[in-house]
Amino acid sequence: MSNRNRWTIFFTILIPLFLLGMGFVGLVGAQDSGQATAVPEPTPVPTPAPTPAAVIDGNLSDTVSETVSEISWQNALEVAISMAVIFLAAFYGGKLLYVLLRRVANRTKYGLDNQLLEVIRPQISWFLLAIGFQFATARLEFLDDNIEQLLQTSYFMLYLLVVLATVWRAGDFLVDWYITGNSENMNKNLVTQVVPMLKRLAHIALIIITGVVVAGYFGIDVLALSAALGLSGFALALAAKDTITNVISGFVLMVSQPFKVGDRIDVASLGSWGDVVEIGIRSTNVLMRDNRLVIVPNSAIVDNTVVNYSMPDSTYRLQSDIGIGYGVDILKVSQLIKDTVAKVDGVLPDKNIDVWFTEFGDSSNAFRVRWWVNSYADKRRSTHDVNTAIQQLSEQLPIDMPNPTFTLDNKISLGDDEIQSLTGALKA
Repeated sequence: MSNRNRWTIFFTILIPLFLLGMGFVGLVGAQDSGQATAVPEPTPVPTPAPTPAAVIDGNLSDTVSETVSEISWQNALEVAISMAVIFLAAFYGGKLLYVLLRRVANRTKYGLDNQLLEVIRPQISWFLLAIGFQFATARLEFLDDNIEQLLQTSYFMLYLLVVLATVWRAGDFLVDWYITGNSENMNKNLVTQVVPMLKRLAHIALIIITGVVVAGYFGIDVLALSAALGLSGFALALAAKDTITNVISGFVLMVSQPFKVGDRIDVASLGSWGDVVEIGIRSTNVLMRDNRLVIVPNSAIVDNTVVNYSMPDSTYRLQSDIGIGYGVDILKVSQLIKDTVAKVDGVLPDKNIDVWFTEFGDSSNAFRVRWWVNSYADKRRSTHDVNTAIQQLSEQLPIDMPNPTFTLDNKISLGDDEIQSLTGALKA
């Protein structure tokens, strides 16, 4: 057994025995004093009306001094017993309640309750200490009314602080526990920016609620103050309407996560696509393909259509429409085009290459060629390479890829003199 444990056991046994012994000595002394001196009967004094919670006698120090000077040996025994009750409630009561709650928590299949119990363990001890104080002082009937009123106010404040600390610590723990378990699926900016801000707002709200409860207990009218704060908040909200809208939109983006940093997106308000560099509370930074950094307000993203080229993955399908002349073997040409596209650099070999005969055109058969690339950024280069390969194929075989042609027949009736004049004009 360590020295620390020995001293703990020693003081645990010694202090209650000392308090009870002091009370016993006081009781014996009171009996001897009662046999030697006759104590006159006290004169009945009318009980004063209870003092309101908000009013405490200004001469409290004099009252305390008089009360202490009037303590008899019997009252000293009551004080000693009350001190023992307080000590037992603080030392043993907290441990006993903790052990009982721990046994209940161990019966569940979740580990969250055990961790939460460890977090609020100090508040359990403080709560039982407050109960012990209130029970112990309630036995002391000789206390002055002002002192009793002061004790009642102290108990109220102690209970309120214990509840505030419990909610504060439990709320912070639950938020951190949720973030730790879902950090891989959560936006980094949500964890580093939004969550701390929400925790601070929750702490401020708890402090305000506690202040309102305390003011109400002491009889302070908080209605006028609440109305003034409400009007000030309304005016502030109107002045910062756009900023608040962007902040709320940023919170929505971080929670819903339509895109993340590094994704390639196309925002309708931008008219082009770019890579997401940063997602902030007020705005989102997008690096455009011409190396321009565009700062987009979050409200503009939320209110417009956004195309994410990186989800569910970065692969992208391209297509090209071509025309093949009539009189060719459709199946043979389709296979030749498919083999040609498969050899183009950048075309994914594990994805399907489709060649569809879509319609009969005015001067050719319409085909649609589809293939896949790694990224949307390869769109223009890959389209150029595939079209070039198909054009070279048509020149090698050859495959007729006619352009639309139109024949214009215009019949004009002219006389002999007009024909001669027109012929002469053309020769000239």
